[in-house]
Amino acid sequence: MKLSLKTVYTTTPIFYVNAKPHLGHFYTMTLADVRNRWCKFNNRDTFFTTGTDEHGLKVQNAAEKAGIEPKLFCDGLADKFKELAKLGDIKYDRFIRTTDVDHYAAVNHFWNTVNDNGYIYKGQHSGWYSVSDETFYTESDIVESNDEKTGKKIMIAKETMNEVIFQTEENYFFKLSKLQKNILDYIKSNPKFIKPQKYYDFIIHELESRELPDLSVSRPSSRLQWGIPVPNDDNQKIYVWFDALVNYLTSEGYPNAKEFPKPTHLVGKDIIKFHCIYWPAFLMAANIQLPEQVFVHGHWLMGGRKMSKSRGNVADPIEISNYYGSDSLRLFMMRYSVLDTDGDYNEKTLNALRSEFIDKFCNLMIRSLSKNFSIERALGRLQSNKLETLLNEVNDEEFKNSILSVQLQINNLKNDIDDDITNFDMYKATHKLFSMGPQINSLFDIYEPWKLKVKQDDDEMTKHNKQLKQDIIIFTALDSLRVLLLLFQSIIPQYSKMLLDRLNIDSK
Repeated sequence: MKLSLKTVYTTTPIFYVNAKPHLGHFYTMTLADVRNRWCKFNNRDTFFTTGTDEHGLKVQNAAEKAGIEPKLFCDGLADKFKELAKLGDIKYDRFIRTTDVDHYAAVNHFWNTVNDNGYIYKGQHSGWYSVSDETFYTESDIVESNDEKTGKKIMIAKETMNEVIFQTEENYFFKLSKLQKNILDYIKSNPKFIKPQKYYDFIIHELESRELPDLSVSRPSSRLQWGIPVPNDDNQKIYVWFDALVNYLTSEGYPNAKEFPKPTHLVGKDIIKFHCIYWPAFLMAANIQLPEQVFVHGHWLMGGRKMSKSRGNVADPIEISNYYGSDSLRLFMMRYSVLDTDGDYNEKTLNALRSEFIDKFCNLMIRSLSKNFSIERALGRLQSNKLETLLNEVNDEEFKNSILSVQLQINNLKNDIDDDITNFDMYKATHKLFSMGPQINSLFDIYEPWKLKVKQDDDEMTKHNKQLKQDIIIFTALDSLRVLLLLFQSIIPQYSKMLLDRLNIDSK
């Protein structure tokens, strides 16, 4: 696929393959998929990537525990993420794996560029290392705690609560400290670079509150075998995050492509520093343009608590999708998606939302397509006349205003939700779509078109007015429903298609 500077490029983070996919992965994929579908619906040139992060010590250890080669271990889990995407109707343009051949080439070229520009050096490194986070922490980032299983005192990272161990080793370092002011100046001059605001403020505080140490960007091959070798030094492997972040460039065709669109990154709050500090620094060091924006979202809880197998409060997206249909889960997650808070999965709420959708839209369709009405006459009448002209024939000002009010809101709805979906404010978009259901249904409740039957003793004028009024209500309901279902397509593609097919709306 040929990309241009105008391409709307949306990315999820690449997901770490040390365990099978969970609800958070489905959520991130769906958020990005809805945005990408919406941009495509609006005739924008789009590109959407997701994928798997497959190197590092955690994967190496998990593969050893499973008793298989790391690549075979990764193949199996990468397939599970692809299966989740297929089940969730996620229409990505590329599923990238960090074990892809072109990614190896891109990482090597990127490393050499950054190195040639003077931002990488070799040195001794001592610090608190977390295997789970695959990163070193400073003294100010750690705290003493008790191991839940053994009760022994351990040191943990404040941010992730994962155990850290003091280690000394020889690594390559990236001159992060040299670029700290550049990153801060850039973010301050681009106040929309990080959304929502609370995460923008967090990164500004991180950059202003202390001097950032240089970043260790390699690990000894004696400890880490499963990774991309440092160019011209087989004794070192490239740090997994340096490797993983380059995936966004690999997917664009780096280093061979002539034009690179500016991506919009969607990431979880636990990896914000990697995407909003380290990644901009790496790109600056390579003289490559920074992303368009970074959107940060919260996590999904269950019963207000972090999901855990030991607590028995794990929501499996595959089981949910197989039981309720993936569109039900997509709709639930988008309806309750607020980026700067954590979501709370609740099966009763999911069921209630499904019922609300059926009540507002499916029942509206059944009402509108009733045999009491002449659908063909209603659509035919509006095909040859303007709605405003026909409304002027009806001597009922209140009726006219009700119809025009619905029509005006429906005509403006696409523009009203454009910014919402483009900026991942899905809950706002779904709320606006849902709010139209009762307004259209109210036309039936107030004017009761099934009572507008022609009687034998009706004169021609009365007969004309009854049929005209009924036809206007039916046309307004059906055409509003058509528009709503088209706008719902990005969120619930399967349900929308099924109902649009029922309305005989041509797919084009």
